[in-house]
Amino acid sequence: MTVGVGTASAIPEYTEPNLVTTLRCDSPNPLPGPRIPIHVDVFNQIPFPADGLPGPAISLIGSHRAQPAPLLDYTVETRVTWRNLSTGRTGSVTVPTRARMVTWQVDLHPGRGPVAFTIRQKIGLMAFTPMVNAQYSSCSGRASA
Repeated sequence: MTVGVGTASAIPEYTEPNLVTTLRCDSPNPLPGPRIPIHVDVFNQIPFPADGLPGPAISLIGSHRAQPAPLLDYTVETRVTWRNLSTGRTGSVTVPTRARMVTWQVDLHPGRGPVAFTIRQKIGLMAFTPMVNAQYSSCSGRASA
């Protein structure tokens, strides 16, 4: 019986994602009242995205950071279209959300390089049907993957 000396390797240390910027992507309110102020945090350098697909990825996390709706849930459909400015590759991701606050997360997998993206939000209320008094908004940004 022979016992040898082997090499061991550890799992690489998890690196925190990088906050690139915070965008404002405000929306008309489906309830009577002022516009909904929505902040979108843009992160890159994400080795393990929330959607489970391999990185690199850009993660967009939108939230209105305010009090929840008094009685009803918001229903939100967020669609992000993107274009990798180095490769010309394009794509889109659509994410439905239902919550007492406007909140959503979209992970993009555009490949390495600078990426331009457009966020389109459709925000309504859940009241007997999924999307009552839908309101629309859009905004754009850039990040590198």
